[in-house]
Amino acid sequence: MTKKFFLGGLLMLCAILFNSCEPDNNRNCPDIFYDDLKITAISEPKIVPGTSKLSMILKVNINSSSFLPVSGLTTGNFKVYEQGTNDECANAISESEANKQFSPSPQKFRHNTMIVLDLSASVTSTALTQLKSSTISFINNIITTSGDDSYLVSIAWFDGEDKLNTLVDFTSDKNKLTNAVQNLSASLSKDPSTDLYGAVIKSVDKAEQRLKDLQKESYISAYSIVIFTDGTDQAARYSKQVALNKVNGANSKISLFTIGLGTEIDKSVLTTIGKNGAVFPQNKNELEAKFIELARVVRGEANSYYLFEYCSPKRAGKVGLVLVVAYDAKKGTYTTKFDATGLTGNCF
Repeated sequence: MTKKFFLGGLLMLCAILFNSCEPDNNRNCPDIFYDDLKITAISEPKIVPGTSKLSMILKVNINSSSFLPVSGLTTGNFKVYEQGTNDECANAISESEANKQFSPSPQKFRHNTMIVLDLSASVTSTALTQLKSSTISFINNIITTSGDDSYLVSIAWFDGEDKLNTLVDFTSDKNKLTNAVQNLSASLSKDPSTDLYGAVIKSVDKAEQRLKDLQKESYISAYSIVIFTDGTDQAARYSKQVALNKVNGANSKISLFTIGLGTEIDKSVLTTIGKNGAVFPQNKNELEAKFIELARVVRGEANSYYLFEYCSPKRAGKVGLVLVVAYDAKKGTYTTKFDATGLTGNCF
């Protein structure tokens, strides 16, 4: 039933965008509307001046409760359809005309991962060694090539004080990150309590500001927050509801993940905070494996953004664009429109 309603909505949208291009027995229009994958436009299609090239950045996820990111797509996973003023239906663009180009790592894209570590007394007294090695493994799985600024990592920490401390600001330098982690010590922490909710609130605020700053520099960016803790909020400086409101109201480009160690955590709270993923090692010996598991999810999240470009054969009028993405046995449809007036034969 949900799929029928979804398809109905897509067809209605298609009618508005394309002057009625829904699949129709009389017109024999292709059935090209799918909802197994969710395709989100991070940037609407832009026409490169003096050409017929359209450029857009898309994010692809499994359209389910897990909302898992889809990485590893290639040009062959994308099929382009257009409906111009002389077309009754959206028709597939031939490969020779479309001249598709594709990049899973757009030059002006930055994926930012902030690791937020609980350094309250319960961690520093019992699990600091394991936390350090686990964090280094996480970094190595996020930044596979040192110096690749498409993937930037920052490390922050909190204890019972009302502040989020920066250990290392955003960088793609693995040596700088790992050296900082190796030098972590219990002496950093001045308050043995746990201000978990404060750390959540401040982490989201920092992410929001980072996205704004990168936008001013014309970067398209996304942000992942990974919070590690071994307990519950003890400082009671902020309420749970205020923290959850901050999480739920965060920019859609911000993903939140949590790692909860041991038996003194509240899994329900951490799962709600970690709305994009939460893992729960039972003891410190399981910590590194769980950090690596989550790093692969975060890396997949970063790699689910794609720069997709193609050349339109249209040269005038309003054009309806339908992009179908296929992944394994799943498909998803993205629709938009553009004005082809003034497009030329120049492309790429």
